[in-house]
Amino acid sequence: MRTDNQNLASIIELCFDYSSDNRVSEELQTRFLALGKRLRGTLVNLITAQFEAETAQFIEANNQITILNNRLKNEAQVLDNVANTVEQLGQLVSILDDLIGIAASFR
Repeated sequence: MRTDNQNLASIIELCFDYSSDNRVSEELQTRFLALGKRLRGTLVNLITAQFEAETAQFIEANNQITILNNRLKNEAQVLDNVANTVEQLGQLVSILDDLIGIAASFR
């Protein structure tokens, strides 16, 4: 059996995405970059490796790959939602500023 390399590749891609995402702190960007590089090196070795599917380590590794892949995808959605909310807040501020300008002109 082989590890879940497709989901691992997705994790690596998300790590690299987060490493250059300005919505993430610089410290976390640096960590994501380092972890992405390390995982990429591990993936290269795993591509040719075969394992006994019944071992606890194999099962745990694949479970963690799945869990972390889903979690990183969810975190990306959360960041997108926060960015959209901030954008909508900016629009609200602009609308309210315009509204206040109208009210001031009636004095």
